[in-house]
Amino acid sequence: MKHEIALLKADIQEELAKIERIMEEFAPLKKNLDRSDEEVGNYDKIVVGYLLHGFYNGCENIFRSVARFFENQVDAGGWHKDLLRRMKLEVPGYRPRLISDKLYAHLDDFRGFRHHFRHSYGFELDWEREKVVAKRLEPALMMLKEDVAAFLEKLDEM
Repeated sequence: MKHEIALLKADIQEELAKIERIMEEFAPLKKNLDRSDEEVGNYDKIVVGYLLHGFYNGCENIFRSVARFFENQVDAGGWHKDLLRRMKLEVPGYRPRLISDKLYAHLDDFRGFRHHFRHSYGFELDWEREKVVAKRLEPALMMLKEDVAAFLEKLDEM
């Protein structure tokens, strides 16, 4: 079991490194978050949306790794929402919670945005809504790193 935990931890750390790379790509675009819809071109809106999409995908990859490790079954219908919800749950004696309620609320916004992003055209993006989610990116990453660190510590105790 020790090697399986080490593999789970490695998977999570690899995904966190990829999310950090997203943050590096996002940094030069942050200046757009103070601009109006008319001041930002569609290309930049699409790039910001894509990075937000990628951030949540990275989070979800971590969640799926945890769910697979603990053999959590997630139903096919609505599994994205269910997977996120389960990550805030502690299962006493079995699995510690991965994320806090506060991070859950932030990530649920990212999940909703990602769904909209995937099912619309770039020119249909709502820049005001996108900015709200984008402004939560750095705080969400900080919370994610803190919550994951706490989770990994608890794994060491298992």
